[in-house]
Amino acid sequence: MQYVASCVQRWPPVRSVDGSKLLSFEDFKTLASDEPLHIRNAAFARNSRFSLETLAEELQDVCLPQTSMSAKQGARSGSGCTLLVADQGTECVMGAKPKAWDPQGCSFGALARKLGGNLYLTTRSGKAAVVRDGDGLRYDAPEDAECQDVLVRSFVPRVPVPLFLPEEPCQVAFWLGSAGNNFGLHSDLFCEQFLAQHQGAKEVLLLLPEDAAEVQPFPFLQSPLWYKSSARTVASLKLSLPGLRAVLQPGDVLFIPLWWWHEVRTVHGPSVSSTFRFHTEDAERFAKVMNAFYQFHKNAKEPLGGQSGVAQRFVIVFVIVL
Repeated sequence: MQYVASCVQRWPPVRSVDGSKLLSFEDFKTLASDEPLHIRNAAFARNSRFSLETLAEELQDVCLPQTSMSAKQGARSGSGCTLLVADQGTECVMGAKPKAWDPQGCSFGALARKLGGNLYLTTRSGKAAVVRDGDGLRYDAPEDAECQDVLVRSFVPRVPVPLFLPEEPCQVAFWLGSAGNNFGLHSDLFCEQFLAQHQGAKEVLLLLPEDAAEVQPFPFLQSPLWYKSSARTVASLKLSLPGLRAVLQPGDVLFIPLWWWHEVRTVHGPSVSSTFRFHTEDAERFAKVMNAFYQFHKNAKEPLGGQSGVAQRFVIVFVIVL
């Protein structure tokens, strides 16, 4: 039997627990498994208001960089930080390569007033660049010459931190947008992550099919976006089994284990959320290997000494080796 994924309202919910008594990572581990976990009423180290209105008021004069930068499209700043303002336009899901909107040095206050429309802001630190600092967090990296870190430096000390996070350094990503924003179905591969909802509400659809072909990832020898679904949305898939569904309200945290595919859609806005990512040792090695294969195959498609078919021979050898 196939499940038409557009019927997601009937998908089973992610297992949920009361998070008010999860006061440490040890507490979390007693409940966690290799499946997602919806932690309601999570305990935070501090309950400071982390909303679009509060951030816009406190950081209204912070000057943004000239251009948007997306780590997912191969760009990197010196610090590993990226700041992307994407324009979803009239589409129900953002494209695999989101249309960037360049801040051109505008203030954060000015941008915040535009986030009620189709614009969506995401900014993230480099991997393992955020460390614990008392009951909060500290961004621990040199200043970025391209100013891609301006909001990370401002957001990190302010963000409420779930008490049950691991103590290790992590990457933190922030997401600010409005109802209807949807970044599309993808996997973050070798990282365990905690998605905290601070304002608004988000629907999260999660999949881990035995046959990864069901999520229609971009072929990794043809595209560097192999961690994204070419279908862009769960609603376009036909699955052998249904996935899981969670709707996050302010104060909720969703634990997403390694490899799970997920699609996140804002259902009530404005929405502010943060993701705390803990990458495994294999994360960087895997990304380098996959990107190297993609680049090698791309180069092999170019004529070499007048010969053709190099790319096809490369694919055949690669399949045999595997």
